[in-house]
Amino acid sequence: MQKKWKRVMAAACTAVLAVTAAGCGSTTNSTTPKGNTAEEKAITYQFLRNSGIAEYPADGGEARKVLTEAAAKAGVKGVDFVAQQAPGDDYNTKLNLLASSGELPDFFDIDALTLSRFVEQGLVQPIDEYLKAAPNLMKLIPQHYWEQVTFDGKIYALPNGLREEAFNSPNVGSILIRQDWLDTLNLKAPTNLDELYTILKAFVNDDPDQNGKKDTFGFSGTKLSRFNSIFGAYGVIPNFWIERDGQIKKGFTLPETKQALALLQQWYKEGLIDPDFPVMESKQLNEKIINSKIGLFENDAYLVDPKANPTSEALNKTTPSSKLVLIPPPKGPEGKSGTPQVNAVAAAPLRALSVNAQDPERLFRFLNWFVDDSEGGGFNLALYGIEGTDYTYDKEKNLITQTTSYADLYKKGYNNPIRMAFITDRRWTTEEVRAAIEVASQNVIPNAFWKTVPAELDYPDLETKLWAEYFVKIVTGVWPIEKFDEFVEKYYQQGGTKIEQQANEEWKKVK
Repeated sequence: MQKKWKRVMAAACTAVLAVTAAGCGSTTNSTTPKGNTAEEKAITYQFLRNSGIAEYPADGGEARKVLTEAAAKAGVKGVDFVAQQAPGDDYNTKLNLLASSGELPDFFDIDALTLSRFVEQGLVQPIDEYLKAAPNLMKLIPQHYWEQVTFDGKIYALPNGLREEAFNSPNVGSILIRQDWLDTLNLKAPTNLDELYTILKAFVNDDPDQNGKKDTFGFSGTKLSRFNSIFGAYGVIPNFWIERDGQIKKGFTLPETKQALALLQQWYKEGLIDPDFPVMESKQLNEKIINSKIGLFENDAYLVDPKANPTSEALNKTTPSSKLVLIPPPKGPEGKSGTPQVNAVAAAPLRALSVNAQDPERLFRFLNWFVDDSEGGGFNLALYGIEGTDYTYDKEKNLITQTTSYADLYKKGYNNPIRMAFITDRRWTTEEVRAAIEVASQNVIPNAFWKTVPAELDYPDLETKLWAEYFVKIVTGVWPIEKFDEFVEKYYQQGGTKIEQQANEEWKKVK
C-alpha cells in the first residue's frame, strides 16, 4: 500500500506546478512562520475519498493546476493535492489497511463509528486549533453539527456544511403524490389522516389512471421504509430518541407507535397499502412509480422536477400527463405531523486529519479558500468549473446552470471527487424543487440524541431485526396489534434497558 501511494505521488510530481516540485511527497512541515506562505515549502496533500467516479483522472486533470494557481493567487501558496478514491466497502477495506500500516493519507473521508475507533487508537488528531485558520468553514457549518464529532471536548472531524439559502436545508423528504390522479378524481391533496384515508381508497378503487382496471395502489414503500409520515402524525419517529418527562426513549417503545401501527394494519387489511412493500427493493418501487401503479410514496423534493431525477424523468416519458407534487405530512388526531429530521452530519462522509498530516494549519487555510464564494475564492471554481466555460450564473435568480456535463466536469477534475470540504449548494435547482424543499423542511420531527452509545453496538439486532420483524408482521396482520407490547418487553429485556440508560447519561451531558 505504501508503494502504491509513492507511485501515485511520483506520477503527480511530474505533472504538477513547479512550486510543488521541491516538496512532492514530503512529510516535513514548514519551518517558516505561519502566514509567510511565500517562503513555505511546497506540499502535496494526500486526500482519500469514499467515491467511485470513474471519469476522475488519477493526476487530478486540468482542474488541479487551475485550482492550485488560483489558491496561490489568493495567498495560499505552495499547496498541491492528490485525490485518490475507492467506493463503498472497498473504501473501508483500503482505509483500514492504510491505518494498520501507518500510511493514512493526510485528510480522508470517515464515518462516525470508524472515527470513534480511530480516535481511541490515536490515528487522528483534533482540529480545533486549525479551525482558527478557517473562518469560512466555521460560518458554513452549524454549531450543533460539531457535537457529533467531539470527543472529550475536542473536535476530531470536519462535518458537512450548508449555504444559508432555505433550499439548502438537509430536510428534503416528505410524501409525493400523483397530482394528475387527484385532478382526475376531482380531489384535493390531503392535510390529515382522515383525508389521506379517503384519497387512498379513491386511488385503489376509482381507477385514477383511467385504464378501466383495478391495478393501482395507494401507499407504497420499500422493505427499508417505515411509513414515517404516518408515525409522524402521532408525534414520533420509531428509531428516533424522543424526549418524555425529562428523559429520552426510543420512539418504537412509546404508545403513540402502537396507535400508528394499528392504523397501518387497518389500511393494509383494506388493500390500501402495496402488499409488496415488506420485500421490495428501491429498484422495484421505482418501476411501479414509473408504470403508474403507485399514488403516494415517501421520497425527496427532486422528484417534482422530471429533469432532476431519473425516476420522475422516466415516469414523465411513460405518462407525459403525470405530475408529482410534494405535500406536507398529514396531521394526526392531535394535530401533530412531521417527517424524520435528517442527520446532516451523517448524510455525507466526515473528514478526518491523520495524526501524521503535513502542515495541518496550511491545509485548513486551503480548505478555507476552497469554500470561499467571494471574488478570488475557490467555491464556485471547485464545484462548477470555470464560469462562462463550464457554467453560467444568474445573480438575480441565484441560479447556476451547468453547461458542461457532470461526466465531463469530473474528467476535468472538478466537483465531487475533490470536495474535501462538503458544503451543500443547490443553486442549480429549479424554483419548483426549491419550493418543495421549503415545504419538506418546515415539517420535521427532531431526533433528541444523535450519538451512538456503546450498548447499541453490543445489541445491534434490536433495531435492525427485532423491531423490523414486529413492524412488518403487525402491519401485515400476521400478528395482532397487541403484539406490540411484547416487542417493547423484549426490547428492554434483550439490551434496551442498557441502551436507554447510556443514551440518557450522554444526552444529559450534551443538554
